[in-house]
Amino acid sequence: MPDPETGSRERPSLSLGTDDWPATLAGKIVEIVDAVRVQTTDRVVLLLRAVVYCLVAAVAAIAIIVLVTIAAIRLADAYLPIGAGVGSATWAAHGLVGLLVSVIGLGFWRARAGSAKPLYAALILDAAIVVGVVFYGVIAAVA
Repeated sequence: MPDPETGSRERPSLSLGTDDWPATLAGKIVEIVDAVRVQTTDRVVLLLRAVVYCLVAAVAAIAIIVLVTIAAIRLADAYLPIGAGVGSATWAAHGLVGLLVSVIGLGFWRARAGSAKPLYAALILDAAIVVGVVFYGVIAAVA
């Protein structure tokens, strides 16, 4: 539309909101890049951290299980009167610890359906086995 006073046409101006449009555009690009990073890189880093921590925990758990097993066998061999009179009684200590672990494993297997009663029964049976071996040793030592 021409201006009635000057007779010239007004050109529409292109407005991007502010005079500092390069900073606004750079800000929008940074926001987009941050959103993509949050959706991709941060999730991958979190997943990899979880994998590494789980691996470290698994290695530590295996080491603890091995050390506890070795200690249980050494204690059974040194202090429980099993296999006495047949030379080295280490086989009997291995058998006792293996029996105890097998009974607990059977309790866990039976308890997989959701009831904890088989596990409690297995622990009570283990305690009864240990008490029986100790009483056997006491009776053998007295006699």
